Amino acid sequence: MEFRQLRYFIAVAEEGNIGAAARRLHISQPPITRQIQALEQDLGVVLFERTHRGVELTAAGTTFLEDARRLLHVTEISRVRSRAASRGEIGELRIAYFGTVVLHTLPLLLRQLLSVAPSATVSLTQMSKNRQIEALDAGTIDIGFGRFYPYQEGVVVRNVTNERLFLGAQKSRARSFGEQVHCSALRNEPLILFPREGRPSFADEVIGVFKNARVEPKVVAIVEDVNAAMVLALAGVGVTIVPETVAMISWPDFGFTELVGSKATVPVSCIYRHDHIAPILKTFLNLLPIRESQ
Repeated sequence: MEFRQLRYFIAVAEEGNIGAAARRLHISQPPITRQIQALEQDLGVVLFERTHRGVELTAAGTTFLEDARRLLHVTEISRVRSRAASRGEIGELRIAYFGTVVLHTLPLLLRQLLSVAPSATVSLTQMSKNRQIEALDAGTIDIGFGRFYPYQEGVVVRNVTNERLFLGAQKSRARSFGEQVHCSALRNEPLILFPREGRPSFADEVIGVFKNARVEPKVVAIVEDVNAAMVLALAGVGVTIVPETVAMISWPDFGFTELVGSKATVPVSCIYRHDHIAPILKTFLNLLPIRESQ
C-alpha cells in the first residue's frame, strides 16, 4: 500500500468520478485507475462499483475510506512534526543544572526558547558538575548549567552571564554595611563559604575575588551548600558570600549587601558536546548571548 494510492482513492471516493478526481489531482485518468486496481488487489476487496454516473463505494470501500483519511492525516502530522524537529522547533531539551542557576538564569533562558519553539518540551535534572559531564558523554542530557567546570575533551564550556556577588548575614548585620561593601571592609570578617565539594567551585571563585582586591579572606568554614552557609550566618558565626540569584529571594531575618571590588562577579556557564548538537539544542544555543570560554 502506497500513500499516493490512498490519496487517489480518497479523491475518487469524494468526487464519485475518476475523471473529476483526475482533474482535482492534476493528473490523467489511467494512473488513478491503475493505482486503485493495485490497492484493491493488495486489500483483497472491491472498493468501488461502477454506475452510469461514475463510481460508488462498496461496503468495504466505505469502511476503508475512514481509515484512509485517518492514515493520511497521521502521515501529514508526522511530516510536519519531522520537518519542525529538523528545524529545531520541537523536541525535548534535556537540561541538567547545579547550584543556584536554576533560580533566575534558567527561567529567563527557557522563556526565550519557548517563545520561538512553543511545542518544545524541557526536562530539568539537578546534577553535580562531574555527573553532568558523564551524562553528556552517555547522551542522557543535551546541556548542563553551573559554574567552574573542569576541562574535558570534546566538551564545550561557554559563559552565559555574570552574576554580582552579595554579602549575606543577619539582617541587622547586613544593614550595617550599607548598600554596598568593598572586599577590603571584610578583611577581618569571618567568612562562611560554599560548596565543600566539586572544587574548583563557587568558594574558590569568591576567594579569588578577594585576592584580586588584594585582601586575604578570613575563611572560617567551607560548608556543603548555601543553606548551611546561611544557617551559620544566622547563628552569628560569620557572614557568607552568595550569588545574585540567592540575594533576589526574600529570606526571613536575612539581609544582603552588594559586594564591590576587583571583578566582584561570578560566571554562569553551560556545557555541551560539540559533536552532538540536536536541532532543538541548536535553536536554544542560538538564542543565548554567549561566548566560548574554553
